[in-house]
Amino acid sequence: MPVAESIATRPSASVRLRASLGQRGIAFGLALLVELLVALLLWFVAPAIRTREEDRVPAVFGIEASGDHEAADRKEARARQPRTEPSKPRPLPPKPVEPPPETPDPPTPQLPADFVKLTRPDFRAADIADKGAPHDATPRRETAANDAGGAPGDSPVIAKGPNGQSIYRGDWYRMPTAAQIIPYISRRALNRAGEGVILCRIVADHRVEDCQELRETPRGSGYAGTARQAAWQFRVRAPRINGREVLGSLVQITVPFAGARDDAADE
Repeated sequence: MPVAESIATRPSASVRLRASLGQRGIAFGLALLVELLVALLLWFVAPAIRTREEDRVPAVFGIEASGDHEAADRKEARARQPRTEPSKPRPLPPKPVEPPPETPDPPTPQLPADFVKLTRPDFRAADIADKGAPHDATPRRETAANDAGGAPGDSPVIAKGPNGQSIYRGDWYRMPTAAQIIPYISRRALNRAGEGVILCRIVADHRVEDCQELRETPRGSGYAGTARQAAWQFRVRAPRINGREVLGSLVQITVPFAGARDDAADE
């Protein structure tokens, strides 16, 4: 074959270059497409990776972070609430009137074991206020002026005490009543008249204290003990010495008793 024909049939360099580039471009494009497909597959298949900051944020449900929304919600809630007029104060009911406290009854005095219950006639029969002194109703004329050279009008000295003290006759400032004497009368004295004699010391307000039993008639009647127990109610005048009443003096008190019927104890 001649050289001219061989040159004419051989492709030119540009043609060969285009053919080579076309084949390589197709292969490169296919390789690039495969890599993109692999990358997309890995993107969708791989799990999501959380950052540390996302793990620290707590999950919050139904709370908006914006302060404007909270203020708007508050305004809407206030607008929805019905306006209530301030209620007028109700008048207080009247306080119930408390009844006055009941005054307790005075305690019943404890009576002695030998207490005698008497009727009203027995009380009148035993009332020594109307009886007076049975033996010496007339005041004695002797005075301390005659016995010890005292001033006229002084109380008479009737005896001397164990320590040499003068004993004066006790004159009643106020006679005791039967109601003051009867509770202390012994059963042994029923239906028996007599008297009890006691020795006491005069104190303020015409009262007596430190009383002692001296004698009684009849013996065994208990009238001296009755007078001593009831003496806290007696009112006796203080003896007068040199024209003045002297407290602390010793006085002899005679208490007369009228007998009481025995049938009064059964009532």
